[in-house]
Amino acid sequence: MSVLKHSLKAVFTGLALVAFASSAWAATTLRLSTLDKPGSDGEIAAQELAKRVEAGTDGRVKIKVYPASQLGDWVEVHDQVVGGAVDIAMQPLATSSDRRLAIGWFPYLYTSYEEAEKANIRGGFVDEIVSQVTADQGLKLLGIFGVGMGGAGFAKDVADPGNPDVKRTLKVRVWPGGTTHRVMMERFGYSVATVPWAELFTAMQTGVVDGQIGGTAEMTYDNLKEATKTWVQFNDHFESNWIFMNAKRFQSLDPADQKVLEDVGQQITKERFAQLKVRDAEQLQRLKDFGVKVVELDQAQLDALSKAVRSDVWPKIADELGDEAYQRVKQAVGSGGS
Repeated sequence: MSVLKHSLKAVFTGLALVAFASSAWAATTLRLSTLDKPGSDGEIAAQELAKRVEAGTDGRVKIKVYPASQLGDWVEVHDQVVGGAVDIAMQPLATSSDRRLAIGWFPYLYTSYEEAEKANIRGGFVDEIVSQVTADQGLKLLGIFGVGMGGAGFAKDVADPGNPDVKRTLKVRVWPGGTTHRVMMERFGYSVATVPWAELFTAMQTGVVDGQIGGTAEMTYDNLKEATKTWVQFNDHFESNWIFMNAKRFQSLDPADQKVLEDVGQQITKERFAQLKVRDAEQLQRLKDFGVKVVELDQAQLDALSKAVRSDVWPKIADELGDEAYQRVKQAVGSGGS
């Protein structure tokens, strides 16, 4: 009888522990930070991610979205996710933590949306590099939300912008620390200056600089359209926000719920790529409607620019990635990005 009591006690104790673990999972609420403002494509996608995760986990995992950098600027939030103060972020990755993350704006990794998608979905060469870097930091990469292909805005006309071998008199702003694009624009014949973002609008209006590179048509429309006369769609880099999570927080979840998070992250990734070409075209049209001259380069021009950058610029900026990541990039691009 005593043996039976002990056996029953062990069974009930085990059931109680299972019930406790299940209730702990059911109580999980994650905090997600994004730069994007309410109503923007990025904020809507973040809310959709939260909705699908809650549905896919039968309510065990809820996600509260904090838009418009409510939890801090993106560099601060990166560190907060590493430390576990914030659970998930949908934003750029801070290169101050690891130079290999400069792959996010390494120029002319690809010139088309199809190439960008292949490289950034699960198993693509960019995804593999970023997954490894973030894992080293204690982060779990869930996906990527494409913002758009990059270009440059100018306060003046630009002669033959698809020709990489023209010597120009225009001075272009690159962001502080933007070595990749400084070397690239110098190769394209421009002179280059570093201007803080807060001073850029006035700098373009007063002629301190003649243009800026490092963003998208949407970014230029929202912030610099009054100072912009010409927009050149260089397709020089793929602007994106990464979806990443504190790895310990991820691993603390039920394995089935972990899979839901990963699956939903990749759903959001692929759905955005399906929308992106159309969304970029809409942003270019907004600039046109405002009176900005929009120059869209054809594939032959994009190929000429990318060839010049890969042969002449990449060797000079290889240190931005480190040798291992740089060799992986060269191998992938040389074999079609697989």
